[in-house]
Amino acid sequence: MFNDFYKLYPRKVAKRLAEASWKKMSFTEQTMALEAITNHIKYWESTETSITFIPHPATWLNQARYEDELVIVSHETSKKKEDKSWMFSDNGILEKSKELGLSSMGLTYQQLKDKCLYVMARKAIS
Repeated sequence: MFNDFYKLYPRKVAKRLAEASWKKMSFTEQTMALEAITNHIKYWESTETSITFIPHPATWLNQARYEDELVIVSHETSKKKEDKSWMFSDNGILEKSKELGLSSMGLTYQQLKDKCLYVMARKAIS
């Protein structure tokens, strides 16, 4: 069963330590871990977790992370990263200010950009 678990686990480090941790677990715990790993993989994928932030398999087993309750957000419902390319051109800043209903009268592009960012931040809070 350990080999099945290790094949699925995305971070391939310290295999012997992970196997030693596995052997200390009861059959029930091993089964739980094997069943839970697919949900954890889905969670890490949905949150775009960097491989460096996925725990070593031995750590995951020792900390009984297979008991964690995860909230998996699909890519369709997750918050999309906002396009910030508008901030790098004068035309983009003007278009964004129009989109937000802001006047550009008497403002430099930097001031207008700052005003756009302020309004967007206020909208995000409310």
